Amino acid sequence: MDQKKRMHPMMMPVSFFASLKDIFFVFIILFVLNYSSEATWVEIGRILFFVYLIYEFVSVIVTWWRTTYSINESFIEIEQGLFTRKHHQIPYDRIQNVQTNTPFYLRPFHLTTLTLETGAEDEDSSFTFTAITKDEAQQIEYVLDHYTKQKTSDAIDTNIIETETDEAQAMTKEEKNVHFNPTKKDILKASVLSFSYLLLIPVLASMFSNIDEVYDLSATGNKIIQFVKDSWFWIGALIILFIIVAICFGIMRTYLKYGRYEISSDHERIYIRKGVLNEQHFSIRKQNVQAVHIKQSLLKRMLKIAEVKLISAGGVDLSGEEVNSLYPFLPIHRAYTIIEEILPEFAVQTNMESLPKKSLVARMCQTPVLWVIGTIIIVIFFPTWWPVSIILFLFTIVSRLLDYYFTHFLIHGETLQVRTGGFFMTTSITTREKIIEFKLEQNFIQKRFDLANMETANRSKPVHTTPLYNIPMQMTQRAFIWYTGRNPRIEGGLDGE
Repeated sequence: MDQKKRMHPMMMPVSFFASLKDIFFVFIILFVLNYSSEATWVEIGRILFFVYLIYEFVSVIVTWWRTTYSINESFIEIEQGLFTRKHHQIPYDRIQNVQTNTPFYLRPFHLTTLTLETGAEDEDSSFTFTAITKDEAQQIEYVLDHYTKQKTSDAIDTNIIETETDEAQAMTKEEKNVHFNPTKKDILKASVLSFSYLLLIPVLASMFSNIDEVYDLSATGNKIIQFVKDSWFWIGALIILFIIVAICFGIMRTYLKYGRYEISSDHERIYIRKGVLNEQHFSIRKQNVQAVHIKQSLLKRMLKIAEVKLISAGGVDLSGEEVNSLYPFLPIHRAYTIIEEILPEFAVQTNMESLPKKSLVARMCQTPVLWVIGTIIIVIFFPTWWPVSIILFLFTIVSRLLDYYFTHFLIHGETLQVRTGGFFMTTSITTREKIIEFKLEQNFIQKRFDLANMETANRSKPVHTTPLYNIPMQMTQRAFIWYTGRNPRIEGGLDGE
């Protein structure tokens, strides 16, 4: 299994069309907006455009030919480079996360895109197999899992792995436990809470703007507007039609994104699948989860819905979308249950301790920097907008009140649980062994009230920090003793109960 391989030839058209995204705007200028122009700069631009296309066409062919990989006993070796040959080895021990992305144009060929994430900060932190067969991707994932389970052995017989892959994959599938699949009700709820229907407005505006660049629609648009103004019936009909189209657009977009969502796990990994047209898979080792975040906006709190995010070592984004998030619209009690089922050590505790009233007093005594800066700008540049300063001040006060009311803290055995936020609330759960840094700070006002700020850091990319402001000094001392391991059985909140 250690022979050198090339990716599937579909890598070439995929890479070529991906490069066209960068010059799409140039194409619009040269061949659409100036399609009848004979200006010198337009002619030169078109020649350079075609030269670039030829270069990219040749480049993707050579890149495909010169990119090879091989799967060895303890690492994946990659050789690539258009002009300069580059050798890159990815040890299995460094691979933190595995992601697959199957766009609709790869699905008919039974191909997928596989990304291996190491968690490093340099340019070699990840490697993407642009186009490989699904069987090959599953085989790579199996080799990684097999190595993790057998890493105490001297070596792995990769030839045996290759012949037994299908059987092992079937066994792996049987061992998976499915924790969540969204129902039709969940999809409808998600379409409402994601506000996808509002995206129809900029989509229509962009389409109108692009068409208007080529064909003058101002005269026709004015006639239509005047016709609609003359009839209340048509105004109402258009509003109803727009609402129906927006709702259908939102439901369709949400279904394409979350229609086949699935959360599952086995004893080694957590698996997340999403997408209908563009299918994405994300797997993370349970031992790499550094913290769990439960996020709720004010609206989600009212509807008792939450989003659960996994903070992992080497966490990445795939195609600009975060895939280390469990379903963003989970019922809050179901979210707690899923966390306990998948990661028992991060189980949510509900009996958290609130902060004392002196913490609220200290918050109110701190200078409202945002209000001061906003007021200065209003007074200097927009004096007639003085009511905005009052609204901003009230917003600051309400935000601090809500932040104080919802902030809770708990040390329970090996677990640290912190809840912060006013309009947007976040509950962070981590364990002592996952915390890489523990920091305490105290300003002048906090000294007067015997309070301090506490901040913990977890290994991630970038490093993830969780601050907690204005907590009693006694609690910070208890937390520090807990972190240093001098008394690992400390439990309770502010009073150590």
